[in-house]
Amino acid sequence: MAIENDLNSAQDLENIFLGLRQRVVITKFSQTVQEYVKSANPDIILMGLTFKDKKELEFVLELRRDVITHNIPILAMIPKEDTNFIANQKALGFTDYMIKPLAKQPLLDRIHSHIEEYKFSESSKTRDNMSFIVVDRGHGRVLFQCRANLKRYVFPEFKKIFTPNFLKSILTEWICFDVRVVPELGKEEVEVFERVLKLFVGHEKVVFIAGRHMGAFIEHASDDEKMLVFMAPNEFDEYIKLEEQKVEEQRKKEKKEKYAKESGKESPPPPPTNLGEVKIEIPLGGAALPTVPEDPNTSNVSSETPTKTDSSENPPQS
Repeated sequence: MAIENDLNSAQDLENIFLGLRQRVVITKFSQTVQEYVKSANPDIILMGLTFKDKKELEFVLELRRDVITHNIPILAMIPKEDTNFIANQKALGFTDYMIKPLAKQPLLDRIHSHIEEYKFSESSKTRDNMSFIVVDRGHGRVLFQCRANLKRYVFPEFKKIFTPNFLKSILTEWICFDVRVVPELGKEEVEVFERVLKLFVGHEKVVFIAGRHMGAFIEHASDDEKMLVFMAPNEFDEYIKLEEQKVEEQRKKEKKEKYAKESGKESPPPPPTNLGEVKIEIPLGGAALPTVPEDPNTSNVSSETPTKTDSSENPPQS
């Protein structure tokens, strides 16, 4: 993979690599390219430097910190001889350097030499250390970095790793398989991973960082409801942040509802601000409205009808 912002230098590289059997990607330096490098895991990186943007050097150091890309050879393509850079190139994360303009055959010879040395180093490391799987646990997640042929080396190691006690200890953690550096991944390997998923009965989802093998998962996976497949680690990190945010929002909502239920109080409605909004209700059939007391100076009138005396019914006695 070649990263070059200078148009003339990029055109020179295209002419050099024209007709070669190897797949070569030539692109400009950007944030997207940084993530692509991590997911594609190329055999070598040609990095064009301008000595004007410190992000170029930060990018190389970041690749050296990533467990997947930290050993990939990086060849710097510099515009002129710089004694300070040449003296510090190893500390800056570069494997080698060449000065532009580049000659075709010396560049191809240098690339071939570094790739062969890199592949031999990786295969020797695998044989010597038996590091077919690296388990990285922390921050609520368990990462299984698969670093060799799956059928021959990695899958047999699963039987030693996934013991009942270990599976029980990771019930509440995210499970992630990083398969970006495995040499081959096809239908058979995907089917084996689907059987492995059954071990994680307490997990709703299991994550795979597939890189260039993402197409194999899309094509061959039958249980894609339990599989979450990402190209690069940063996509997985973003997904985790969103999920944690959802959990936190749900927790706050439940806490608020619980408090309202326990207090038994609801927020009173706001007082009316307009006289027309004031409502007066008169009860029907309820208690009588209170009477207004009369003036004490006014004589009381009996509520009963007075008896009338009829002179015609009682004539005077003679």
